[in-house]
Amino acid sequence: MAKNVMSLFAKCFCCILLFTVSTVFSQKHLALQIETILQPDKSGKETNNAFVLEQLLVVLSHQQKSSITAEMGQLYAEIGKYYYKTAANNEAILYLKKAIEIQKKYKKNSLEILNKTRNNLAWIYSYEGFEKKRYDVLQEILSDNGNDKYTFNAGIDSAVIEANTGDFYSGLSRLNLLLTKFNRVDIDKELQLRMVIVGIYGKMYETTFLSKKTSDLEIIKKHQKEIEKEFENSNLPDTFLYAAYNNIANVYEAFDKDKEALELYQKVALFYAKEEALSEQVSALNNMGFLYAKQGKHKEATACYKKVLSQSVDNVQKATAYDNMGYFLQNSSAVEKLNYFQKAIQVLLDKTTSDFQIPTLQTIRDSNHEQEALIFLVDLAYHYVATYKESKRMEYLHLAKATLFRIDELVSLLRYESNSEQSKLFWIEKGVNTYLLAVEVCYLLNQPDDAFYFMEKNKAVLLQENIKNLQAKLAFEIPNELLEQEYKLHYEWMVLDKLFQQNTTDISIQKRLISKANEFKLFMDKMQHNYPKYVQLKKETETISFEKIKKLSQSTNTSFITYILNDNEGYGIFYSEQESHFFKINEVPLLQKRIQSLKHYQKQPILSPDTIRDYQKVAFDVFLTLFPFKDALEKLSNKSLIIVPDDNLLNFPFEALAVNAKDKLSESYLLQKTAISYLQSFSVFEKIKNKKNNPANKLLFMAPSQFSDESLAPLQISNEMTGNLKGYKSTTIYTENEASKNNFFNTSGTFEIIHLSTHAGVDSISHTPWISFQNEKVTLYELYGIENQAELVLLDACKTNDGLLASGEGIINLSRAFFNNGSQSVVASLWNVNEKAGNEIIENFYKQLELGQSKSKALQFAKIKYLKKHQSYETLPYYWASFTLTGSTKSIHLDTTNSIIYIFSILTILLIGLLLWLKNKKLK
Repeated sequence: MAKNVMSLFAKCFCCILLFTVSTVFSQKHLALQIETILQPDKSGKETNNAFVLEQLLVVLSHQQKSSITAEMGQLYAEIGKYYYKTAANNEAILYLKKAIEIQKKYKKNSLEILNKTRNNLAWIYSYEGFEKKRYDVLQEILSDNGNDKYTFNAGIDSAVIEANTGDFYSGLSRLNLLLTKFNRVDIDKELQLRMVIVGIYGKMYETTFLSKKTSDLEIIKKHQKEIEKEFENSNLPDTFLYAAYNNIANVYEAFDKDKEALELYQKVALFYAKEEALSEQVSALNNMGFLYAKQGKHKEATACYKKVLSQSVDNVQKATAYDNMGYFLQNSSAVEKLNYFQKAIQVLLDKTTSDFQIPTLQTIRDSNHEQEALIFLVDLAYHYVATYKESKRMEYLHLAKATLFRIDELVSLLRYESNSEQSKLFWIEKGVNTYLLAVEVCYLLNQPDDAFYFMEKNKAVLLQENIKNLQAKLAFEIPNELLEQEYKLHYEWMVLDKLFQQNTTDISIQKRLISKANEFKLFMDKMQHNYPKYVQLKKETETISFEKIKKLSQSTNTSFITYILNDNEGYGIFYSEQESHFFKINEVPLLQKRIQSLKHYQKQPILSPDTIRDYQKVAFDVFLTLFPFKDALEKLSNKSLIIVPDDNLLNFPFEALAVNAKDKLSESYLLQKTAISYLQSFSVFEKIKNKKNNPANKLLFMAPSQFSDESLAPLQISNEMTGNLKGYKSTTIYTENEASKNNFFNTSGTFEIIHLSTHAGVDSISHTPWISFQNEKVTLYELYGIENQAELVLLDACKTNDGLLASGEGIINLSRAFFNNGSQSVVASLWNVNEKAGNEIIENFYKQLELGQSKSKALQFAKIKYLKKHQSYETLPYYWASFTLTGSTKSIHLDTTNSIIYIFSILTILLIGLLLWLKNKKLK
């Protein structure tokens, strides 16, 4: 029996050994077959791709389809490649996918082979116009962090795709990170990266309606210097250098450095003419034509455009020429210019065979020319309005309005498809001037409902998006500490990225940036694994309608006014239960100067009598300009007023306006007529209200007096303030060392009122607002990660409403962070607060809340009480007007511990009295 078992075992072993040897031999044979088929013809004849494919398919037919060896992966990859060479891309994609699935199993030792196949698949997706699928494949290549050329190219290609979809800053961040790897290590790759970076900046600055950042120009100059210094030592072709010059010239042109730009364009055009590279030469001619036109050299400009139209076969180039010709056409009416803008759009979208119609969003998307279409549509909209003003024909206003709605859709699409916050802000900014134009059109058509829509789209769209996203994130029940860590890591990475852009040769910054980027990537990979839906999260925002706001206002004794403004023109809509007014603001440049003058005066603790009179006169003029309708003061008096400001009005206290120029200033403030609160936008506030807070505790007060950062001056804690706050039920007070960052992060999420009495400011490098605790500063982006339940956040510190003004988005300040993570309202300061006056106003604010007043009324009464109590210079706006309320005005119920003891004592006495009465009754 034992012999039989041993015999059986021996047979099985031999079979396995034979199979293994056979398999190894078979796969070696397969590799040899593939190699033989792919060998070039020794006679030098051109390879017959169809014949090679046929041979490979014959080999495949003799293989076991279930085989998952490396050689089978190679066979599928070669079949896919030759299907592509024979123009059968669907089959090519199918076989390359099969190859990738097998090659993934061998990537530990053969990653470059896998990446080559992925690269081929990405190329075919690009050829077929499947950019999203191409991008996903490139991300797969990058995720394996290889050191081959395919990984390097995937990084560049991903950045270019991001830039082409409008997500410029994601692309730049990716390239800067790659640059840290190759800077001073591989000249060719370093220069390639610098050239792609200037290419993205060139694309950003191709448009003429973008505000300029001087820091961008400095970044471009530094890259140009490095490129020119090292290019002779590289192996890159000259075409790379001249493509970079063309993009650098785009940036110079945007900054009105026309001489430098023209020199580069001429150099580029001359080079490409010698190279007989028509497309690149024509592109330079288009740019030269634009510059000549700007300089008034219309003959030279026209010659450039005619060459473009006669020589180019590229629709974008020809469309650009038509658009530029229309823009700078001399001695022509607006209606004649319209033909050029319409032609530009038709050529761009390849719709020249039919009469012009405003293209649908889908048509624009299908063209893959969203950014170019946006430029041409903006020019078209402006010239529809110009044509109306010339002809007075209303049809042009309706065409302008339809075009502006399409622009709005397109800007929203580009913003929505961007991932980085900077790119979203870029596209929000793109819409700013066109939204003002849209409001002008609605004003001329007397359509306040549509005007209100465009005014809302001009304000804090990104904040709406962030609030909505955070609410969705919380629905996934992600622990708060993870959200906090995400925002902290992202902020630290962003700061280092900005530092590196300004100092690309600094090795220490390079190392820190690489380390932080890797740390953030590992963290997000873990989040992707644990919370996949969160990482994929993307929410579009909705804009509240004018009709809904009117209904909400009718239920309260509240009026509202909303503005849209730039340096040259502005509009407003006022609404109360009785009436509404849609008005144009007159003399806006003068208004802007007056507002700046008032802001300067408001920050002065002492003014001379003559200056006070000047302030009052200017403040009254500004009041009349901003409230230009009949009997405005009467309509505002004894009501609450909600203001949605814009532009220079965003950090301006309307309470400090004067309602007359004759009476004593301290008795003439708008403050004394109406209780004022502010909103970033009604749509933002609607999102804020959707979050239902349920705080467990009442009040958190944090007041560090000494700081670990010695640059921060000590603060005096008001003993009276602390004593009063201790009197409220369910209050926690942290002072001195207890007023720490950790205590804030660990406890703030459970309180109805958060009161921070400390220092605040804005970082000089990142322009990011911060607020300080005893031991550490906390940035805006760290605050984004903390959910809170607060009905009210009181930022009792200097300049807590200060920050970077982003066109179309508002001021990026600390208040924004608290609204982002759940707060219903914020009281913050516009300038450095006088401690004594500030403490007095805040103490009275609490007393008014205790009496049941709404937050806006409580702040109004506290300020009025201060004015009544003080005289002379202490009644200037500097002392009382800094604090403003943004958000919900709803009252907050405050119980004092004394009142509870008092009520308990009364009840006890009554109970004792009742017992004595009952006892006496029994005795009787």
